[in-house]
Amino acid sequence: MKFIINLLMVALTLCVLGCEKVSPDAVELSVDFSWEGMEPCGWGNPEIRFSDVPEPTKYIKVHMYDHVYSYDHGKATVPYTKNGIIERGRLKEIQGPCPPAHPGRYKITIKAIDENEVVIGIGSKERYFPEK
Repeated sequence: MKFIINLLMVALTLCVLGCEKVSPDAVELSVDFSWEGMEPCGWGNPEIRFSDVPEPTKYIKVHMYDHVYSYDHGKATVPYTKNGIIERGRLKEIQGPCPPAHPGRYKITIKAIDENEVVIGIGSKERYFPEK
């Protein structure tokens, strides 16, 4: 039940932010990322690992947001290659972590998109930078 409520909240948020079409059968993706090798205030993403991606996925959308400083670090879309890894620095549209004073709390959200541009999977992970 908690998963369904969370999925509905994500779908509602997505609609408010851009009204993306979300499948009622969207699955939860497993997401993790590492700050290893990341320089503060550069451009590019940390290494991102994800799994549980549904078979008809064609694209992966990535979004990074800092919840401490309410700052959008950018979005990017890449073709889905089935290896479940987006290498560090690949997404130049995303600004790396850059907290001005205290650690930022960064959330990376991954969306699996099918050929009709419908979200069929959603997952996210949060980490502080620098790590506490």
